[in-house]
Amino acid sequence: MHTLIKMSAVALTFMLLAGCQNNAGNPELNQCAQQNYQCESSCEQQSTGEGLKQQVCSAKCVESYNQCKAQAENLGNI
Repeated sequence: MHTLIKMSAVALTFMLLAGCQNNAGNPELNQCAQQNYQCESSCEQQSTGEGLKQQVCSAKCVESYNQCKAQAENLGNI
């Protein structure tokens, strides 16, 4: 049982590190993700529960993130 837990922890750590390395080469994408996190956090603070207000706010965050990501990917291709 302990071995399974250890193996799961190692696998999870490896996956997290691999994910970090994928974005490490593009600081613009990291900035987009950070802005999205702040936007989503702001939505959660401004509204209570999963109401329409939070859904609209979250949709705006996603739209903004997608635009930012597209711009960051274009910068990476230059």
